[in-house]
Amino acid sequence: MMRVLFLAYPEFADFEIGHVLFLLRKIGKAEIVTSTVTGEAVTSLGGLKVMADCSVAEVDVTQFNLILISGGDGIAEVLENETVSALLQSAVNHSILIASICASALLLGKAGVLHGGSFTCLTHTYEKNIELFAGANYTGEDIAVWHHVITAKGTAFAEFAVETCNQLGMFQTKEQYEARLKFCKGIS
Repeated sequence: MMRVLFLAYPEFADFEIGHVLFLLRKIGKAEIVTSTVTGEAVTSLGGLKVMADCSVAEVDVTQFNLILISGGDGIAEVLENETVSALLQSAVNHSILIASICASALLLGKAGVLHGGSFTCLTHTYEKNIELFAGANYTGEDIAVWHHVITAKGTAFAEFAVETCNQLGMFQTKEQYEARLKFCKGIS
């Protein structure tokens, strides 16, 4: 069974990950495990109270196929957390896919896992935090895939969802990929 670790924090952008969670559960039959820094519940930007299954310190990253991280207004609350950085470094060291959208790219930059690679996020996020991304190539594209790291602009949540599932091998054909992308974009 596919296992996904969702790293939640206060004021995460729930709308950025809705499609990917749907596809992971509906098509991938994935188990979603939610982790927060403290192991306590957090509230999203949309007002959803999300219960944690565990704290970040309790996570054995090798038990997961994917680390999923949303952007959001509360990213600063976890940016300096060394346990989060260690978790992301461990995921990269074990070749575990990380899917990061919007401002969560800051966590990847802080952890040093983008060094030598390509990434994307909203332009203002990059420009206001350029020092965190030293040694990495900002593409400015909607989606960037580099080794086992997917990054996306917060406005590209449909593409983010479909590419994440694609990287996990959930689509057998290009037609399946395109059909899911149309679905996520609301195109019939």
